[in-house]
Amino acid sequence: HEQEAAGICVMPLSGNILITGGSGTLAHAIVRQAQAERWDCSITIYSRSELRQAQMRQAYGSLRYVLGDVRDYDRLAAAVAGHDIVIHAAAVKRIPEAEQQPVNCYETNVIGSMNVARACNAGGVQRCVGISTDKACRAITAYGASKLAMEKLFQSTRSMCIFTVCRYGNVVASNGSVIPLWRQQAKAGQPISVTQKDATRFWMAESDAVRLIQMTAQSAAGTVTIPKMRSLTLAELAAIIAPSADVVETG
Repeated sequence: HEQEAAGICVMPLSGNILITGGSGTLAHAIVRQAQAERWDCSITIYSRSELRQAQMRQAYGSLRYVLGDVRDYDRLAAAVAGHDIVIHAAAVKRIPEAEQQPVNCYETNVIGSMNVARACNAGGVQRCVGISTDKACRAITAYGASKLAMEKLFQSTRSMCIFTVCRYGNVVASNGSVIPLWRQQAKAGQPISVTQKDATRFWMAESDAVRLIQMTAQSAAGTVTIPKMRSLTLAELAAIIAPSADVVETG
């Protein structure tokens, strides 16, 4: 990890931690790292998918699970109260669906983030880390614009709770990412579907994503942490994932 090599001490998170969107890829990575490194913490999973929570409970039975939506302030506030750290990962993040239904994207990513900020202030939370995206830079999509709005909201909030933000790239093989789709297409003998071969994406491993959250949780209020990430074109990535498959541009 470049941060540790540069002499930056990445501390384990401790205390009572609540993760919104807590049954997703990022939360699984946080839980795995917390257990592997024996963090002195208890973790609450807050998400709206009862199926994913049931599946997660089979693997991590010691966690606390709460069904709820960040758009439901009362439910959210009741769950957040008494926690020390909130990691706000809940989001509508699939770009095509966000473009087709921008109101749904806005309600979750902006109104939901406003609810998280209010709940943290009301519930005595010490720190809240918002998960943003590289697509918030010069945002041209509904998703990127909604995350930029979330960043501005967290930066402008002044309270006893310290609000910080970290911008992610694409977490390799996360739920909904292109890599599982390409593997499925290659296994079925189909060509790899690529929007544009020379388009670049920034990529990071799950462990790097967790380290980024740990660093951001140590930052001053209003900080937006942007890590250095390695980029690949979609054609380069496709050649790594399925080197013998044909590649078709979909536009």
